[in-house]
Amino acid sequence: MPNKYTRWYADLMNSSYFSTAPWCAIFVAWVAQQSGVRAKVGTDAYTPTWAEFYANKGQWHSAPKVGAIVFFDWGGSKNRANIDHAAIVEKVFSDGTIQTIEGNSSGRVQQVHRTSSIVGYGYWA
Repeated sequence: MPNKYTRWYADLMNSSYFSTAPWCAIFVAWVAQQSGVRAKVGTDAYTPTWAEFYANKGQWHSAPKVGAIVFFDWGGSKNRANIDHAAIVEKVFSDGTIQTIEGNSSGRVQQVHRTSSIVGYGYWA
């Protein structure tokens, strides 16, 4: 079902396909747009391609950092081609776990405490 994030992305890409697409990465791009940093963060609805964007720029990392884009593979691999989900790192805890802000997490925007399935991080700043 379309929401304000998928409608925004569909308009941006001039393609109605995105109005009902999975929207975790779309949400991250929308937040970047609202913050005025989308040109630095990048824009891609397909999470494996977006992770490769960071890798190709030398901005792919294994350590969390507040503000980074975190990429997950629910299957547990560390392979960028298998990434299923993206979010924004809001907080890094001393035990190495993170708190994220996520779109399309159980169908909504929410804060989530994550401990596993992390493939890596895209540092845009």
